[in-house]
Amino acid sequence: MSSTQTPEGELRQIITGYCNRPDYPDIERLKNLLNKVSGDQSYKLLSSIRDYDNNTMLTLAARQRRNTEVCVTLLSSLTPAGRLKLILVNKFTALHQASYEGHTDTVSGILNCLTAEQQLQLVFTQDSDGNTALHDAAQGGSTETVKILLDNLTPEQQLQLLSVKNRKDETAYQKAAGIYKHLASNIMTTLEHYQKEADYRVNYRE
Repeated sequence: MSSTQTPEGELRQIITGYCNRPDYPDIERLKNLLNKVSGDQSYKLLSSIRDYDNNTMLTLAARQRRNTEVCVTLLSSLTPAGRLKLILVNKFTALHQASYEGHTDTVSGILNCLTAEQQLQLVFTQDSDGNTALHDAAQGGSTETVKILLDNLTPEQQLQLLSVKNRKDETAYQKAAGIYKHLASNIMTTLEHYQKEADYRVNYRE
């Protein structure tokens, strides 16, 4: 690497390298470079550099276990508006990816980088198959991820999210029914619990 390379050039090199071969990067170097580059420059690089499947570094990091810090570092370098915009660059967002993989820390990390309004928008975002992150958490068999996605919603919002159907006309509960039996039972029980609790609070609370 040339000693005269600019911070933007070094950052481009790291992002490109990660997209070619996802691996845990030198996080301190990454943070240092992001601090030296403007938010607009960071967004441009993070949104434009993709792997062969069109994934950004953020989406790839969300797929990897123990890469929560990478996701949070990337998002924190941007403006609040830029954070959500970067997440939504991929239709199968970083939240969808982390939810499917059952990476609960990453799901929490991504959501905590956003405002309450942005969190709500993202949780209800559907991918090209019509799946929300809750659908993917249900399919991935992660009860803890399901809880994270539902816990910060009002009962009304919980009922709304639980009723969202994908392009196969499946809710998250129906999506869970199609996975391995030993996983499906736990997920379906968890979703039923939230459904009943939310329904009670909406329809029978004082």
